[in-house]
Amino acid sequence: MRLALAIAALGLSAGANALEAGAPVPALALARLDAPSRSISLASLRGRVVYVDFWASWCVPCRISMPALDALYRRHGERGFSVVGINKDVAGADAERFLKRVAVSFPLATDAQDAAARAFDVKAMPSGYLVDRKGVVRQVHRGFTSETAAALEREVENLLEEAS
Repeated sequence: MRLALAIAALGLSAGANALEAGAPVPALALARLDAPSRSISLASLRGRVVYVDFWASWCVPCRISMPALDALYRRHGERGFSVVGINKDVAGADAERFLKRVAVSFPLATDAQDAAARAFDVKAMPSGYLVDRKGVVRQVHRGFTSETAAALEREVENLLEEAS
């Protein structure tokens, strides 16, 4: 009985650490995928609506999400919307091969030490976190489908309409 309670407590505490809607976005600076000596700071994007997307070359739904996110970024970037793609590949060459087939125009970062994945408590690939202009996570998307793309479009538009 005690063992069952201990296991249940562990399961509950793991869920309690998950980054969910209402939480502040972690203040991270990540190395750019294209220029590792430069960084992308999530704090520097405050005042913009931001979608933080965790992706990898081996992630099948990422083949759908990356072009959809790029289209969203191109459509709403001038209105204050940004996307930051955080790559989870172990080898940078894998990410480069993927990007030759699925090119995007939004900034990409690498998370070789898993600091960002731990801070966001990533549980699925892809995982996306929609952040409002004040730096608060408003939506979490785990996985990606055409329904996700449609919902994300509405969510972004709604957040862009909100006063900062």
